[in-house]
Amino acid sequence: MAALEVEQFLRASGKRVTAERRLILRIIEDNPHLDANEIYQLARRENPKISLSTIYRTMTTLRQLGLVEATDLGEDHYHYEVHLQEHYHLICLGCGKLIEIPPSDVIKQLGEERGFKVVGVKLEIFGYCEECQRQRSSTSNQTQPAAVKPHKITDADRIVDLRGIPLLQHPGVVARAAERSARGDVIEIICDDPGRQDVAPRMLKRIGGLKLVAIWQEGKVCHAQAEKR
Repeated sequence: MAALEVEQFLRASGKRVTAERRLILRIIEDNPHLDANEIYQLARRENPKISLSTIYRTMTTLRQLGLVEATDLGEDHYHYEVHLQEHYHLICLGCGKLIEIPPSDVIKQLGEERGFKVVGVKLEIFGYCEECQRQRSSTSNQTQPAAVKPHKITDADRIVDLRGIPLLQHPGVVARAAERSARGDVIEIICDDPGRQDVAPRMLKRIGGLKLVAIWQEGKVCHAQAEKR
């Protein structure tokens, strides 16, 4: 269901289509799988007066009407998308890439075999994408991880410690730190998974607005510094 159809459904349900709701719908349609805070940050660029509470109220209304789907994607908060044809999610534990795949009749058949009528499915499959598989294979084949020497280390303006934080949340945590940083600030990212130093450049590229300036390893701890552009 496209945003225009959602607007028509709202009117038919007696709900007002406000400028704020229209903006939020467009953001969700153009950027599926954002969480409430990410939707809020994008909405503020066009409407600085919009509040986070407006985002949450709107998402609650749209979910109650069945117009928006919410899934946690393995994290501790919801991500939203306009309700489309049923589909499943493949989620990469390495880089956080999310791939949508069409539904399979196998799920419904499993239900029928047990006398259960399946009317809806929300399925999240966790693993590693092809690129991360190659990176992990390359790392595991090395007797000792190759050291990556930094070309520049400076005092960081902000520290982001990802140790103990689920991998899927890493991009969001770093992105929020970047939002709070000023141009030219240096953010130091700390992680206790040495294999992440291969993933860090790709993660920063996906987030945008950050330039990797140094990456190195101290024991089993990986450090990366990025400059806010």
